Amino acid sequence: MRGFTLLEVLISLTLGLVLTSFLLGTLFATQQSNRQTQQLVQLQQNSQMLLSLFQSELPNMMFFAGRSLADLASTSHQLPPVLGDCVAGVDVGSFPIQGQSYLTLYAEQVKTQNTLNCLSQAKVGSELLQLKRIVGNSVSATQMKANRFYFENSAAASSFVTSSSAELVPDSLYWPFSHQVFYIAEQRHNDKKIPVLMRKRLIRNAAGQAVMSVDSILDGVERMHFEFGLDANLDGQVDYYLSTAQMLPEHWKQQNRRIINIKFYLLLRSIDEDFSYQNNQLYQMGHEWFKAPSDPFRRLLVSSSVAFSNTRL
Repeated sequence: MRGFTLLEVLISLTLGLVLTSFLLGTLFATQQSNRQTQQLVQLQQNSQMLLSLFQSELPNMMFFAGRSLADLASTSHQLPPVLGDCVAGVDVGSFPIQGQSYLTLYAEQVKTQNTLNCLSQAKVGSELLQLKRIVGNSVSATQMKANRFYFENSAAASSFVTSSSAELVPDSLYWPFSHQVFYIAEQRHNDKKIPVLMRKRLIRNAAGQAVMSVDSILDGVERMHFEFGLDANLDGQVDYYLSTAQMLPEHWKQQNRRIINIKFYLLLRSIDEDFSYQNNQLYQMGHEWFKAPSDPFRRLLVSSSVAFSNTRL
């Protein structure tokens, strides 16, 4: 029986190594392609969720059943202080205080983790957005929910109430009231630091206490940026845009001008790394730019604008 010659063995080994290398390369390329596809699909799905969220929250932010900011500032309430209320330097928090400014829209750049008196883990360098408005349809006193706050807007006066307030009137209508703060925090999952879109929200707990609860909305939201369209001559048209950093107290108070449009920019980041990929891209977020720090994370920039009616100041 004739065996293999040394040359034949070497040729067989070489062909085997070439075939194995080809198969391994194909497997690696397939895994890399699948990882890229999965991350891009996840980023697209998250972008649609964020667009839906902000486009549902922003359009009616100035709606207070015909009441102006000046009206709201003088609105009465017999409610106890909010535990962990979010208070800005130019805003008193969830409910009005006589003689102090009351804002329904406010944003700021986060300079320290502890900001607004209610955020302890906000990502420095990011932005936050605070919204106060009435939501949904008005209800009667018997339809009010115990965990919510309501705004009563009668011909004589307006006030903030709850389902257990003593001054409820059976024939009056009450609008659900919402106070929310959106911000970004970094959380650890499986020894990884992940940026997360968070929300503080005004609720009544089981004991009837007013508190700002906290929710995690979506993982992988790395940055937010806002620009506000102002109507300077009150003709219903945007005259100019200011970024969050450019906005001054008088802009938020809207005494001589109105905010009638918001542009928002949301930068999403993949949750997991792809070490075959290096991100050096430059992302334009309005008048600001973000340079990816040469890391193995894919990103997707989402932007849109929302115009809203703001005829009462």
